[in-house]
Amino acid sequence: MTLRIITASYGIPGHYADVTKQIQDKVEGNNRHIEISNESMGGDPAVGHLKQLSVVYFGIDGGPHAAVGTEGATIVLEHGL
Repeated sequence: MTLRIITASYGIPGHYADVTKQIQDKVEGNNRHIEISNESMGGDPAVGHLKQLSVVYFGIDGGPHAAVGTEGATIVLEHGL
């Protein structure tokens, strides 16, 4: 079973990209490590600013979870077991 991404956004307040599909594609096959960069998110929604990735998802336990990370970091989406 895989994680189900509810919503994912990348950027800064007022200038963000919906990256829900990109994150869902990344977690297929149990890849839970998400590198946060303009390249991995498909572009730069706020040139010259440090961006943040926010992900809300359902773990394999069926419960809701959230993860937040800053550009240049890697976040790990927990299964929720």
